Amino acid sequence: MSDGNAFAEGPSSLETTRGGVSKGLLGRLRHLLYAGAVALAMLAAFFLQPLDQFSWVFQSRLANHSPSGEMVFVGVPRDTIDPALDHRREALAETLRELDRQGAGKIYIDVVFDEASTPEADKALSDAIAALGPRVALVDHIERSATSGDRIERTMDAIGGRAERVASRRTANWLGFVWTKQYGYTVDGKRQASLAAALAGIDDARPGEFQIDYTIPAEDFTSIEVGSIENGEEIPNVAGRTVVIGQEESVSDAQVKVPGNYGVPPSYVAIYAAESLRSGRTGFLDGLRALTIYTFLFAALIIAVRTRKRRQIGYFAIVASIPVLLYVGSYIGVRMELSYCIALLVVYGLFRSRAQLKDRVAMVDTETGLPRLRALEVSALKNNLTHGHIVVARIHGYEHVLRTLARDHRSQYILKLVDRLRASDSDLAIFYEGHHLAWHSKEDDTQVLSEHLEGLRAIFAAPVNVAGSSVDVGISFGVARLDGDPATRLAAAVAAAEESSEALQPIKVAETGSRFDQLWDISLRARIDEAMEAGEIYCVYQPKVDTARGAMVGVEALVRWHDPARGFIPPMHFIAQCEKAGRMEHLTRYVLQSACSAGRLMHFRGRNVTMSVNMSATLLGDLRIVGIVRNALQASGFDPRFLILEVTETSRIGDLATAATILEELKSLGVRISIDDFGCGAANFETFFELPFDELKIDRLFVSNLTTDAKAKAIASSIVSMGKEARIMVTAEGAEDEETLRILNEIGCNYVQGYVLSRPISLTNLLKFQVSDGDSALEA
Repeated sequence: MSDGNAFAEGPSSLETTRGGVSKGLLGRLRHLLYAGAVALAMLAAFFLQPLDQFSWVFQSRLANHSPSGEMVFVGVPRDTIDPALDHRREALAETLRELDRQGAGKIYIDVVFDEASTPEADKALSDAIAALGPRVALVDHIERSATSGDRIERTMDAIGGRAERVASRRTANWLGFVWTKQYGYTVDGKRQASLAAALAGIDDARPGEFQIDYTIPAEDFTSIEVGSIENGEEIPNVAGRTVVIGQEESVSDAQVKVPGNYGVPPSYVAIYAAESLRSGRTGFLDGLRALTIYTFLFAALIIAVRTRKRRQIGYFAIVASIPVLLYVGSYIGVRMELSYCIALLVVYGLFRSRAQLKDRVAMVDTETGLPRLRALEVSALKNNLTHGHIVVARIHGYEHVLRTLARDHRSQYILKLVDRLRASDSDLAIFYEGHHLAWHSKEDDTQVLSEHLEGLRAIFAAPVNVAGSSVDVGISFGVARLDGDPATRLAAAVAAAEESSEALQPIKVAETGSRFDQLWDISLRARIDEAMEAGEIYCVYQPKVDTARGAMVGVEALVRWHDPARGFIPPMHFIAQCEKAGRMEHLTRYVLQSACSAGRLMHFRGRNVTMSVNMSATLLGDLRIVGIVRNALQASGFDPRFLILEVTETSRIGDLATAATILEELKSLGVRISIDDFGCGAANFETFFELPFDELKIDRLFVSNLTTDAKAKAIASSIVSMGKEARIMVTAEGAEDEETLRILNEIGCNYVQGYVLSRPISLTNLLKFQVSDGDSALEA
């Protein structure tokens, strides 16, 4: 009879598409925009730079590449530069002569001798350098000083002579790594190639920097200790190879590191940089480009993929792409700043988790823990239910239960009713809202289902025991076949339940076909709130013109609803549904706030017109409407003297005395009160006499027939005369042609609304409106 597992995954996993663009889609794009903004702010502040540093270390160790074999490092003791140790310089001079004898190629001395030692030691080193001629280059060191900026350390001319000079900056970041090198530096006003660029054969000292690839294990470089050369030991072949002579590393003074090594000789950074240039492994994907790519990729996924399961697969693929890109980048030599892409994913995930949590909370009744009717619609769509029936049980006398039972006892009452409904199926998923309980039945035969529901009614014949008291239960059912849109069919079942009665028709089967396809979803109260939040419900404004002066003296705010799926919803239809769904106060509050804000803007632009807002007579039974109006005025700053509340459907005023009290309270705020559609129905002389109105609006039935019916003209004329005698403003609405305007002026009614002057228009067009525009005014 029922499908207890169809809704097991919960309602929040479904996106309902309306008119091709879904609220869920827009929400996801909005969250992506927020996440992108957060990630961009982090990027601007270099907030995640440490994470990038660690990812680069990780990336450097993912792949191993072999060195070119063109370079050899010769390590000298760190105290070689000490002028008191003259034998160190003599040993270096002998090393240079030995390298020359073995046919070494270009030799770069990455050691600075800026202080003189003994004349013999300095001359020996100078002669060895001079003997090498153009095959030797000295490296000038650019040291950064915290107080005086860059400081140049260079080998004294007495030793270096006229040897070629290159430069090297000795700096590392706070982690001890160097990730980029310059092609050249400016030393004493002249451009010099960097040691790294020179080692790679680039000696034009061009501007700019390049990335350093550390995927070569440090131990794979050819390295020789100067002591091995001094002792005549066999050393690797250096013939034709580039030699870099530099200080050996010192663990106690390690300032420069490469990924995978605690400390290396400072010259190794230049060697790594040269190898990067030689192999072309200097690519770099910066954070801004990476963030842009991921943002567009994310947006494309969100727009193109509409099902949650496929979208989750896409999310997983995007997340998985980050380590994959790091892995690929390590092989092709491209370093990437992907931490801000990770931030984008994390922040987006947090926004989506928050939204889903909010949806779950909104779809669960907090008192009973039962899912709401909205969850039934969403789950039916998610599970693509097209068979069976939607059943809605209406609890009779529920208002009395609310008044007499405490909150905890009310939830016990509902849960005991749910237990009875599950008498034949303990796994039946029950949805609850207000005085309705609903579920999906897999039974396709309506007659069989009706017989089952008759059996359920027999179970409810016995009272329910709550808090030691017996509470009688009255229940009837509305049933709708699932042969179309689940939202429409649920609405049909709710409507059928409302039409059912215990005595005459305890089980009401909803009709199928177009009638209920046009029925707005009266059971889903959250729908109206969502429409207002999404801007589907909005205000347009129809000018009120003083035809004697040819000036706009006021406007009337009219509410409209354009649903992406159902199109334009007639105001009379959805306002009636708002009343049935208990959302009239909320709709009135929304329209008041919009209208007062629009009126405030009009006044700011120098157009001191009145703003009229329709107020349903159903609200004149509760003083809460006074608070709603007061709050709207305070929030918008609109002058209450310019606000007119038009009371509609006066036939629905239950108590004229109460209504009069409430209207007097409203007038005490400074607002004015108008009676709409005067002359028709219950908007009659008794209502006019009993309630404190400041304006009469002649019903359009009489206005539209002024040119063809003498009685209509006589009635309108008498209303105008009565208004003048009572010193009350009289406005005619529904004027559609020039002849009607002429007659209205003739009988003394100068305040007019109608298509002949202007159709309802948007606020933007209202700000531009001139009375002379007439029919040319743009429609909203």
